[in-house]
Amino acid sequence: MKTLFFSILLFITIVSPISSEAYAAEAANKQKIALIEPIEHQAMIYGDGEKKVYVFVDPKCPHSRDFISMLYENEKMRSVYRYYIFFYELKRFKSHNLIATIYSASEPMQKTLEVMVGGQEIPATPRFDPKIEAKIDTIADVADKIGVSKRPYLIIVKKLD
Repeated sequence: MKTLFFSILLFITIVSPISSEAYAAEAANKQKIALIEPIEHQAMIYGDGEKKVYVFVDPKCPHSRDFISMLYENEKMRSVYRYYIFFYELKRFKSHNLIATIYSASEPMQKTLEVMVGGQEIPATPRFDPKIEAKIDTIADVADKIGVSKRPYLIIVKKLD
């Protein structure tokens, strides 16, 4: 009986190895998701897929623009994934006012596509509704807590709620 138990345990270990690195990465991902979920309603949603992806971008960052352009051009990606897009400023681009201007638009996702995909220049207003400033600050606080250091920054959620 002991041998059978040991053999089954050995088989399970060999068949489904879970490295400590993979376990740690999954735990870290869950912690990040727990921090993002309370602000999820502040995201711009792009796509209607069954898999959820949180994305942090800067509208002036060329890599972020490439990523958003790729999503725009690839309908299959938007059908598989639902992207929750948050703006998080890279300080070197000084994009705070542009972010606030986009968030202030009647259709922020459409304005995002016009700017990031279409290359449209929009005048950034220097003063904004305090709610917009609070939204930017809240997103930045969460991004800082989860350690967003590059743009685009993606977190893929295993299951859609």
